[in-house]
Amino acid sequence: MRLNQIAPPRSGHRLTTALLATTVALSALTALVPGASAAPDARTVLAEQPAGPLTFQVASFNLLGAGHTDGSNPRKGFDKSGPRLKRAIEILDRESIDVVGFQEMHQAQYDKFTEWESERFGLYPGAQLGTAPMHNSIAWRTDQWQALRTESIKIPYFKGNEIKMPYVLLEHLETGQQAWFLNVHNPADARGPAQKWRDEAVRREANLVNQLRADHPGVPVFLTGDMNDRDEFFCPVVARTELEAANGGGSDESGCQTPPAMKVDWLLGTAPTVFTGYAALTDPLVKATTDHPVIVADAVVPTPVVQASPIDRVVVLGVEGLRSSAIDLTAGGWSRLAREGAITLNARTTLESTAPLPNVLSMLTGRRVDAAALGHGVTYNNDRGEVVRSTAGRYVSSIFDLVHNRGGRTYLAANRNRIDMVDRSWDGANGGRDPYGFDDGTDKVDRYFRGGNDYRLVEDLRTKLEKRPAAFTYAELSSLDKVGRKAGFDSERYHKFVGKIGRMVGRTLGSIEASKKLAGRTLLVVAGTNGGVDGAARDSERTGNYTVPLMVWGPGVVQGADLYDLNPAWSDPGNAQDGYETPAPIHTGVVANLALSVLGLPALPGSLMNNDQRLNVLSLPLG
Repeated sequence: MRLNQIAPPRSGHRLTTALLATTVALSALTALVPGASAAPDARTVLAEQPAGPLTFQVASFNLLGAGHTDGSNPRKGFDKSGPRLKRAIEILDRESIDVVGFQEMHQAQYDKFTEWESERFGLYPGAQLGTAPMHNSIAWRTDQWQALRTESIKIPYFKGNEIKMPYVLLEHLETGQQAWFLNVHNPADARGPAQKWRDEAVRREANLVNQLRADHPGVPVFLTGDMNDRDEFFCPVVARTELEAANGGGSDESGCQTPPAMKVDWLLGTAPTVFTGYAALTDPLVKATTDHPVIVADAVVPTPVVQASPIDRVVVLGVEGLRSSAIDLTAGGWSRLAREGAITLNARTTLESTAPLPNVLSMLTGRRVDAAALGHGVTYNNDRGEVVRSTAGRYVSSIFDLVHNRGGRTYLAANRNRIDMVDRSWDGANGGRDPYGFDDGTDKVDRYFRGGNDYRLVEDLRTKLEKRPAAFTYAELSSLDKVGRKAGFDSERYHKFVGKIGRMVGRTLGSIEASKKLAGRTLLVVAGTNGGVDGAARDSERTGNYTVPLMVWGPGVVQGADLYDLNPAWSDPGNAQDGYETPAPIHTGVVANLALSVLGLPALPGSLMNNDQRLNVLSLPLG
């Protein structure tokens, strides 16, 4: 299964990266630490940081129509529509909702909404198609979106009478991303049994979604509405379309798996969208506004560059004790990474620690170490039998969570028992629930291999890559750190071992290229978890300890580029150990959200480093 399931984008996207990139010839890609070798002669320099994925808030909102509260027999416990509409607008602002499908927007509510909010929100159909279609109007913030097309579809309502219900094509002003929004209200049984009309409504809605997807590849379709059904709506619509519900569940040849705690109000969308942060709001403000929950979620749409990318697998090699100044960029796998990838030899460990385990966990979670600052809380470098949930004081999502929850397999490999903590923190007993699509369970690490040495680990990894590659792989090489601490980080033996690691990287590249399942589809990331200084290998204030390489290779990666040149929002720190405040240096903790972004997946909740997923490694859309 391809994680991002992305079709090629439409022509005419505003390709920020294309507009901003300027290729300039330079004498060399200067090594950023003393003793490092030079790399290729040209590099790509961006004048401005490219945008990250589009994230916006979408909602389904039954307003409780004015006809229920403003007449001679008003609904008990509710104010008239005017005060309730003011509260509804307060909810839109409180939740930062950008696009909303209303149901039961009656005339009085429409009049007030247009009087109060016409400068901030566009609305369709409003009064354009008559009173009944008005009830299901779609609204969008005009400082974020513009309408390109406004359409309607006839849906059977009470006793089968057809009502026009809206769908609109909106374009995001900043990114140029387009999206269809369809909003409906299927009939309740209030005027007699209506299941057959609801079934017919679902059939028509599903057909429209499929037609829009066929006519506009790469443009997501969103469906909002009060469906007056739970599984009777959900199972048929997800079986017939690409739609996924923001609250999970799914359908395949094995049957239908419904989301937990279903409501009759729904929010669904198609690829390339991924939903996060689903909520069915029933707080006091909502209860004073309507008799329905307000359904909200964040919708995340990858950048056009990612949508066009073939990458659907990521392999991360973490190398303990990899001192940047020891890398010879003219030799072995290091040379290929420098020529064909985007790299920096001046990345940083976490500010709090230069020990391997804390930095491994930061690379997997995107968090800093300090638990009081929402970090993962692992300050030590040995396995103490704990899990990250306990050290952090809260559940911490890792890249294993999101990849596994989206149906991808994950693989972890190491030869030090301290990495047992990683496996244990996200195993079946300690992993979190899966809120996306099918429930893939709580065990987020599908396979954990612990070898006796780096050679055995890499050979097992190469076998897995060639036979049954995972969607995400993290492999930790630890022998170099042992050599440096025993023989010295400037010793001949250490430098020879750095070359040996480079050859292991080269063999891994060869396995990726030889695999039909991986060639042209895989991103390889190589990062030092820590450096090393003789006699002070864990001193977090020594330059040689906190200065580490970060190298990225794969299809579409800007070849021979320096990561700081591609990412002007990050600041090259020179020899300093700067913190996380913007502009920050590139910490290796950016790896988690970088890997997720190229897979078309959203950033890890609660993460700090690269949480807007703007770290750029890819060039123009491929193909």
